[in-house]
Amino acid sequence: MNYIFSTKGFDSSPAIEEYLEKRFQKVDRVLKENDIVSAEIRAEKDAINYVLKANINFKGNIIVVQEKDPDLYTAIDRLSDALEKRVKKIKSTVRERHRMPVEKIPSISDTYEFEEEGSEVYEAKRVPLSVMPLEEAILQFKTMERQFFVFRNSETNEINLLYIRKDGKIGLFEFVD
Repeated sequence: MNYIFSTKGFDSSPAIEEYLEKRFQKVDRVLKENDIVSAEIRAEKDAINYVLKANINFKGNIIVVQEKDPDLYTAIDRLSDALEKRVKKIKSTVRERHRMPVEKIPSISDTYEFEEEGSEVYEAKRVPLSVMPLEEAILQFKTMERQFFVFRNSETNEINLLYIRKDGKIGLFEFVD
């Protein structure tokens, strides 16, 4: 798999890139080549730690993993382990979703425009509902920089809504049946 690797605050060396490639072979074994749309790994050096962040678009799910450590190689190890764990979890969720009856599988995004004059709703969109744990939804919500984010919580199987409160903090609505 091809990753885009970028650094900030320090220079990358061939040894670092070779080690990164070696460690991410473990993640490659879990993934199929046609599952990945894009993969980016960023490494930054702050005063004490190396901060590594991986963004992978996997079957429409954006996986964001971040690890910090004073040792770059340890941070790479921890990042690859966390990424492998997250991909395995999403793959099992996707398998479960495919076992659902056909009428419950979300449809691809459709847009409908209302032509009635005076209607308060101008446009409606149908989008697939992402299934993920709360922690991943919060990371994806922060990455997307939107006002709200709707998802199905994989731990509770309920629909949840994340939103930005007036004080700038993240709020959560949990919808119960």
